[in-house]
Amino acid sequence: MFQVEALIVVIILVSYILTAHVIAVKRIKFLHESVVAILMGIVTALFIKYIFNEDINFDTELFFNFLLPPIIFAAGYNLHRNHFFDNFWLISYHGIICTILTFIILSAFALFMNETSLVQQKMGQDEILLLTATLCATDTVAALTLIKEKEYPILNSVLFGEGIFNDAVSILIFRSVKKYLSEDGGFSNLSMTISLRLCVDFVYLLLMSLIVGVIVGALSSLLFKYCDSLINHPVKETSLILLLGYASYLVSESLHLSGILSLFCCGIIMAVYTYPNISEEAQHGTQLAFDTIGYLVEAFVFAYLGITTLQVDYKQIPWGFSLLLLLSVILARFVTVFILPCCYFLMNKQFKLNTQELFVVWYSGLIRGVIAFALCITIKTTNSEIIQGCVLVIVLITTIFGSILLDSFIGLIGMKRADPELNQINEFMLSQTSETDASVSYYKSIGEQKAKLKKGLWGGIEQNFVRPIFQKPKTNQVSEISMHTM
Repeated sequence: MFQVEALIVVIILVSYILTAHVIAVKRIKFLHESVVAILMGIVTALFIKYIFNEDINFDTELFFNFLLPPIIFAAGYNLHRNHFFDNFWLISYHGIICTILTFIILSAFALFMNETSLVQQKMGQDEILLLTATLCATDTVAALTLIKEKEYPILNSVLFGEGIFNDAVSILIFRSVKKYLSEDGGFSNLSMTISLRLCVDFVYLLLMSLIVGVIVGALSSLLFKYCDSLINHPVKETSLILLLGYASYLVSESLHLSGILSLFCCGIIMAVYTYPNISEEAQHGTQLAFDTIGYLVEAFVFAYLGITTLQVDYKQIPWGFSLLLLLSVILARFVTVFILPCCYFLMNKQFKLNTQELFVVWYSGLIRGVIAFALCITIKTTNSEIIQGCVLVIVLITTIFGSILLDSFIGLIGMKRADPELNQINEFMLSQTSETDASVSYYKSIGEQKAKLKKGLWGGIEQNFVRPIFQKPKTNQVSEISMHTM
């Protein structure tokens, strides 16, 4: 049976890649790759159910320990750091502050709705908090396929960074609530003391997760700096980077911290300090390998979501409450996205994103993905089936319809995008420039970026003290001209 299941997975992935290629080449705007993967998963689930008479359950251990880490590590390791750090405060606001505010708004709304006649099966306050914590997890993958970095560098970096931070923060919120409930056996009334304890626990988990990622990333840099013989073995270098990155995730999870945040942070540290210490073959190999693994795993995750849709008892779902909860998600997202620009407007200051871009940020954050469903599966309470049904309904509606309508929404708000054919022509013309001009332009951009870094206090400290500790002397480094964006 294992061989049959493996063959089914291979068929799904091959079909997904070919379908995604056709969508890109034919520019099919009403269909998104994630929707295709989910539909393939649903068809596969029906096939397995009626042919083999078996059901496939969503394995959270498989998802969090093996499927999610490659996606996060690839995102951190191949991150375009210049755009990310230039917009770090904006990314932090949307990924951290907005997620926390969303949790508060959704919790208040759900607690109120739970006391009305619209909900027949009443849930406890602890179950409401767990439900709203899962719904904080967004999925910006669909938007990133349309919002290209070359056309919208700021918007792309905000959506990308928010997606990573949001995943980590939503899991931290969920675990903080779950940890408190497991220790105190639940509670009947929220109080300021309980809220303060949750906030302190959240900050502790956040900081400790970052520290774990930094430590493992720094240790990997020192390993490749002083173990010179590894530079002659690119395969071993690539393997070690992959295993050390995964180790940061496992260490963090073993300490009940956020493995996502640790792994993402570790990937960034490795990209900055470990990357120059490895051979040129390993530099190109790690980027391609991690991108490929992340792409395949991401496709499988969406298909896996579709496969497990049949495990939920749809008769138990309170449809009215689920739709009202979806409406609250829409309203909460609108409030959290536009509250900061409104403050800037009142202070007569210009915000980094224009109105159209803010609407894209709002829309892309409405989509709830696999992480929300994976978290809700771990809930084991009296009304856990109802919670799982509510989350699944919202995940499927937002993922399928949100992805399909995204391109139309971008056109509706009047947001202009560059012509793909014009982009191809420009890329072709740029590729015809001489290598000398390209090299001069490269070193000029590097020089400008380093000069910009040195303007700040941290830039000077990082260049003069931190890099010499973790990186080989420049004479021992391989060529820095690579695919990486410094």
